Amino acid sequence: MNDAETNLGRRFSDDTYSGMNHSYGYQTSDDAHHPAAFFSGSSSSFDHPKSPSTNASVAAATATGSAEKQIKKEKKKVKERVAFKTQSDVEVLDDGFKWRKYGKKMVKNSPNPRNYFKCSADGCPVKKRVERDGDDPRFVITTYEGFHNHSSMN
Repeated sequence: MNDAETNLGRRFSDDTYSGMNHSYGYQTSDDAHHPAAFFSGSSSSFDHPKSPSTNASVAAATATGSAEKQIKKEKKKVKERVAFKTQSDVEVLDDGFKWRKYGKKMVKNSPNPRNYFKCSADGCPVKKRVERDGDDPRFVITTYEGFHNHSSMN
């Protein structure tokens, strides 16, 4: 890890296909109450390479009448994520949406658990992960996956 990456904080990627160039993560600003997030790349602008086996599976799915299911399955492989690192005494910050907690898990090499939430609006696909920073427990890392299909609930 070089100095530039160290200064940016944690970087992570959720690339399903090799050759995709996505960078997600957060960057702490001078004012810890105003974090900056970054996202580089777009899953929708990348033309995924099709292997012969994928083309064969699509052809087989078409023959059986389940082509739509196969296409949906391929589209779900890449998820866009945005993460924020915020200094806070409370773990769950008010972001204008209502959330339903659906899980909790202990994270390797961290004394703090990670909590999992889903947006409580009907049909909204957004998920959220909340955890304390393992290096500095004054900070909370909130990771959003997906996009809301409705306005805020406040």
